[in-house]
Amino acid sequence: MNAIKTLSMVLLSLLAISQTATAEDWLRFRGPQGTGVSVDGGVTPTEFDDQKNVLWKIDLPGAGASAPILVGDKIFLTAYSGYGQSRTEAGDMDDLKRHVLCYSKSDGKQLWRKDFDPVLPEDPFQGMGVPEHGYSSSTPVSDGTHVYVFFGKSGVYAFDLDGNEIWKTSVGTGSGSKRWGSGGSPVLSSNVLIINATDESNSIVGLDKSTGEELWRNEGVENVWGTPLVVGEGDNEAVVMSVPYEVWAMNPQTGKLKWFATNGVQDSSVSASPMLDGDVVIAMGGRSNTAVAIRLGGAKDVTKTNTVWQGKSVARIMTPILYEGHIYAVSKGIASCLDAQTGKQIYKERLPSIGETVQRRGPSGNYVSPVIADGKLYQFTKNGGCYVIDAKPEFKLLASNHMAEDGSEFNATPAISDGKLFVRSNRHLYCIGSK
Repeated sequence: MNAIKTLSMVLLSLLAISQTATAEDWLRFRGPQGTGVSVDGGVTPTEFDDQKNVLWKIDLPGAGASAPILVGDKIFLTAYSGYGQSRTEAGDMDDLKRHVLCYSKSDGKQLWRKDFDPVLPEDPFQGMGVPEHGYSSSTPVSDGTHVYVFFGKSGVYAFDLDGNEIWKTSVGTGSGSKRWGSGGSPVLSSNVLIINATDESNSIVGLDKSTGEELWRNEGVENVWGTPLVVGEGDNEAVVMSVPYEVWAMNPQTGKLKWFATNGVQDSSVSASPMLDGDVVIAMGGRSNTAVAIRLGGAKDVTKTNTVWQGKSVARIMTPILYEGHIYAVSKGIASCLDAQTGKQIYKERLPSIGETVQRRGPSGNYVSPVIADGKLYQFTKNGGCYVIDAKPEFKLLASNHMAEDGSEFNATPAISDGKLFVRSNRHLYCIGSK
């Protein structure tokens, strides 16, 4: 009996090791720890288009601004169809469907697919909000053994890697005052799945990742489309979020506010996610064009004691990227670089245009956040363009690429693994790598 028990324990240990995330995995929005920086050391291509350096391309069943995530040899992605596929003809909301998709990372073969009827009514496909990102905007998150998906008013789902549904739960079915739909992606902190449900219930919600049981809920928050950032370890772990006019740090196990800072990001709505530079959180505003750097730690109001610098933001919708002491962003055709320790501008350069500009009513022509791999910054644009910029404080444009044949919008941040970029448009999923 002891021998059998010992063998079982060894097998379970081997299984746990096999399911542990590796450097080649990209488990959430903006990848490892939400940085947007690849750590696997692969050599990524500088130049590509619809044919050049495309290793494979597959058709998707619908549109979406959600990014792919990578777990082992599998890609997980969400999409929507049936309604809101065209800006000129939205269709009938009753035909709206949601999809959870799983593909092989090596060749794009579909491994499984789940289709869902939504909870209606949804925010309508009109105005300057929902038409910019649609009804599949939240990137899934994985712990290496399960995948968690947030579909706004239609709820939160947990699946195993083979597509078996483990649980589902609602975090609210309401609408924010702007009716712009969901935007933020779920994140994990140990056993807690954290959901930005500010559009559905004016709340930030913590769920037990094993059961979907609600552990805590912070109410009274709205107009937040950013993704939370988990920082620190053990008792010092915190969930940091930019909210209107403040930056919050919450206990991930209880949801209780550990500290907050004011007078930095002066915005009634926030879309960019916070960034981490050592022990300093940097938050970027939108309409107000403000930014603030706050040192971690302390209790209650730490505005006066922990503010490192205040300055100008370099983006309004997308999240900039922090790399080797500098903050980079591309917004409205301008490439910017800031010193992360001071907030001072290092460079600001006008980029050449790529293809035709996609006309929109909103404040910024780009929802895609940049990623960095192999020392290169990749910034996709809504019309399928991609700037490749040397990730150094001296500006150098390496390439201006264009996926011109796709013909649809690119609204999702790429994922990176083993020297390959996994990029989705509203029509296709691409694997881009050196042939």
